[in-house]
Amino acid sequence: MTLRFTAGATAATALGLGALTLFGAGSAMAAPGTVTWTDNGTVYNRTVSNTTPSVGEKITITTKFERTNATDEQINWLKDWHPTCLTYVTDSAKVIDSAGTHGVEPYLEIRPDFIAGDFTATSYKVIIKKRLGDVQPATFSAQYTVGADCAKGAAMTTGVEYLSNLGHHADFKTQGPSITVGGTPGGGPGGTGSADALPGGLGSLLSGFGSSR
Repeated sequence: MTLRFTAGATAATALGLGALTLFGAGSAMAAPGTVTWTDNGTVYNRTVSNTTPSVGEKITITTKFERTNATDEQINWLKDWHPTCLTYVTDSAKVIDSAGTHGVEPYLEIRPDFIAGDFTATSYKVIIKKRLGDVQPATFSAQYTVGADCAKGAAMTTGVEYLSNLGHHADFKTQGPSITVGGTPGGGPGGTGSADALPGGLGSLLSGFGSSR
């Protein structure tokens, strides 16, 4: 398995005296972070829109799946793991594929440390393909609100877990990127964050929807 991590950083924009008078000392930029890895013929690209958010800010976590060979992969269910101090934003979970954008609710279980979508129950199927003339990646994304109970300056992990026709992928639950509230960007396993870089248990769900692990 290969792994890459890139992160943006918080930056201040210098303003002229007139602008300083109107707006203060400048505004911080978002510090997006991305971790990319390959496993079993699938390339994963996972991004946090801001790895150094403020309390009350909404952030988007996105995982993109792409195949590197002609064997199709169909995702049955997916968990998006996140710190418990993040709160899922209702109706924000989406899947984007070659047919467009699809909502995940009401087939979404919401827990303190993960959200889980059951794609065996949806009207669409999440299938990742790579064939001549038929390349179909898929992207899962969701928004979260940063809570006041997030530990300041501590790197908190995120990750993904899912079941597909190619197996149970349970090793990516802490893959990253990590989130540091009021701190500098962190990385997933094997990755690093840089303050100088510029932005560049599914039991209840399965029992509820009749899926099998």
